[in-house]
Amino acid sequence: MPSTIIPDEQKQQKMQQDSQFNIRAPIDEPGTIRTNDDVHTTIRLCPATKTIIDTPQMQRLRGLKQLGTAELVYTTATHTRFEHSLGVGHLAEKKLKGIAERQPRLGITEKDILCVKIAGLLHDLGHGPFSHVYDGLFRKELKKKASGYVGLYNDVPLDCRKIVDGWKHEDSSLSMLDALLKSLGLEIDDSEDGLDKPLRQIGDGIDATRFGIYGYKQQEDVWYDGTQALPRDFVLTSRDWIFVKELIAGGPLPPKGMSIKAAKKSTDVKLEIVGRKGENKEYLYDIISNVHSGLDVDKMDYFSRDGCRTATGESAFNDFLLENAYVAKGRCDAPEECWKCSGEPCNEHFHLMICYQSPKTINTAMSFFRQRFNNYKNIYEHHKSKASSYMISDILALADPYYRLPGSKLPISLAMSNPDAYVKLKDSIIDIIELTDDDNLQPAKELIERYRSRKLYKRVTEQPVSSNVVWTQELWQMDEEKIVRDILEQSDSYMNLNRSDIIIDKMEMHFGMKEENPVSHMRFLPKSLIIETRNKPEDLPVAIKVDESNYECDTSKSYLQRSIRVFHKKLDDDGIVSKHLKDCFNTLVERVKSECTQDSYDDTASLSDSVVDFGANINVCTQSPTKSDVEESPFVSNTKKKRRMNGFGETLFKSAIDRLDQRHR
Repeated sequence: MPSTIIPDEQKQQKMQQDSQFNIRAPIDEPGTIRTNDDVHTTIRLCPATKTIIDTPQMQRLRGLKQLGTAELVYTTATHTRFEHSLGVGHLAEKKLKGIAERQPRLGITEKDILCVKIAGLLHDLGHGPFSHVYDGLFRKELKKKASGYVGLYNDVPLDCRKIVDGWKHEDSSLSMLDALLKSLGLEIDDSEDGLDKPLRQIGDGIDATRFGIYGYKQQEDVWYDGTQALPRDFVLTSRDWIFVKELIAGGPLPPKGMSIKAAKKSTDVKLEIVGRKGENKEYLYDIISNVHSGLDVDKMDYFSRDGCRTATGESAFNDFLLENAYVAKGRCDAPEECWKCSGEPCNEHFHLMICYQSPKTINTAMSFFRQRFNNYKNIYEHHKSKASSYMISDILALADPYYRLPGSKLPISLAMSNPDAYVKLKDSIIDIIELTDDDNLQPAKELIERYRSRKLYKRVTEQPVSSNVVWTQELWQMDEEKIVRDILEQSDSYMNLNRSDIIIDKMEMHFGMKEENPVSHMRFLPKSLIIETRNKPEDLPVAIKVDESNYECDTSKSYLQRSIRVFHKKLDDDGIVSKHLKDCFNTLVERVKSECTQDSYDDTASLSDSVVDFGANINVCTQSPTKSDVEESPFVSNTKKKRRMNGFGETLFKSAIDRLDQRHR
């Protein structure tokens, strides 16, 4: 029997349809693609995720370097946010699939896994150019220059001029996700009737009824042939996409026009989970962004990837932690930030969370958080990388009043308010500024030329700040503007230095929880309880906090390191300006040190007199007063009480008690 001949036009149409809409192909079918990765070896992408990746919003991430300007220090640090996003999606899928296999009674569905993977792919959509320069240093610099830019933004539409209070890149990730769906001809329907239906069709694009889980069979055990819609349970609904957005936001979505940060702080806004509400699935929200311990797949990927591409770190902890992750009940350590605890305060802050088997994962977890500190020390806060970031910030700030993005009237600083404009904003913006014919951009062009020549801003000096040394704490508390003013007051006039030439950089590096040990915020299950993780969600075991004495060899003496760095912007090949500014800063340091020393003598004398008065008042000369007695003394000022709260008073108190004891003897 002769085979059926398909006309060329019909064949071409079918091939095009298969390539775009074959979203049910199993992992080994041609519809699934693989890509090599230097961290995870191989990353697999099903047709649904491939459809998402092949959009302008996702492809934009190829033009954003993950480490911004760090390539000036580490030549191979040229990886992009696109690579990182693929890695996060891969790890999210791998982690949740592993938990689903180990704990089948949790009821984790294939749609849950796909949604978590999509959230990993899209979590960084809202990042601006040059890593965190756009939402950090650049905005800080614009505030300083605001008085000189009056009237230069009159051409910008009024509704775009105001930056949403508390805006961060996560907020733009949410709006860019909406724009991504729009580019596919789809839209989230958040009405009561539309939540559990396929996405709303709003134009040409893919069929919403065929956008969902791949690799599934019918009940008759026959593969779908790609010519009909998916069963209802396999289609990604509006609720699923809201769930994806909630995963990116780390909790309930803010009202329109409000940032995630502002919504969390507001007492007038009631935030509610929509994506996976009341299904004992709150642990899913800790996979991409973990507010409880900070151990999530986002950090897993960029700790490993950044360390690998700069040859400064390791990635061996990833698989071990993924393979030993379980879901159990645990007491929340961050109830203020946790949407579950704030929504159900009567639950004593116990809820389902991701835990790890002890004791074997404890050391690995500590290595994970130590890698964070090492990355900040060696990469993110490297003085040359930071100096070049300040240069990029200045370039963007100089160009912002005069440059408008093509297709819109928006400056660089407001591009994030319009997804259509933001999708065009990448690291290449400095190339575009360089090629734009506008005399107003000349100062920015000159700084770009200097950046290209690697004539970076200079680090003058660095002063470590110790929690046990009072004068360094006093220095840390000083306002940056005051430090600059003090330096300029001591500077010689012939140096011709002004405020804009000096940068005060207060640097903090920690393990992820400021002064605290992040492992103490994790919850662990002993091996004897692992068998109980196969129970129903309501019968799962309680994971516990592990005492530091069980891993004290792996703990750190301190989890937070601070320092104050001084940079200057002058071209200074002979180092004269750097030496002069260093001397000025050292003079300031000596003055602060001297003032604190003098205060310590005054406080000691005051404390000694106060202690004697207490002894006389209670007529007990043989019993030393308590510290609280001294704190309540009318001779001790509020300022001095504050110093003692910083650890300074401990020394003074002991000194006063010793002197009193000597007198009594």
